[in-house]
Amino acid sequence: MAIIRQILQDKVSVISGHSGVGKSTLINAVDSHLQLKTGEISSSHQSGKHTTTFAEMFPLQFGGYIIDTPGVRGFGLVDIQKEELGHYFKEIFEYSHHCKFNNCYHIQEPNCAVREAVADGKIDANRYENYVRLYLDDDTKHRL
Repeated sequence: MAIIRQILQDKVSVISGHSGVGKSTLINAVDSHLQLKTGEISSSHQSGKHTTTFAEMFPLQFGGYIIDTPGVRGFGLVDIQKEELGHYFKEIFEYSHHCKFNNCYHIQEPNCAVREAVADGKIDANRYENYVRLYLDDDTKHRL
């Protein structure tokens, strides 16, 4: 917790994430004086029950402020064409110029410099997996 406190000290920080993942619990661990309300773990989906209903800013005892937000139920991108998605991932965009085909989407095309960079560890595999997941989403446009 000391590292997290050091990062948050004398700043205004926002904690956001999916519903029931422990945002308020984390804030309580960072500053035990806050004692934010937290929900019990749901037996049906093994995550916390939704308790935060609006964003609220709290002063931290060691300096700074933290904003607790309600959980996010869904996440998407606003009006990004599937074909342009690679432009929004800096490292994918940079390597895309070295692909054999101009219209390479970096999924299964041959001689793809992006997939080679992932295999060589030059592009983080998790970032690439996020790109692929978004690209293969059923919507041609991603919405918030």
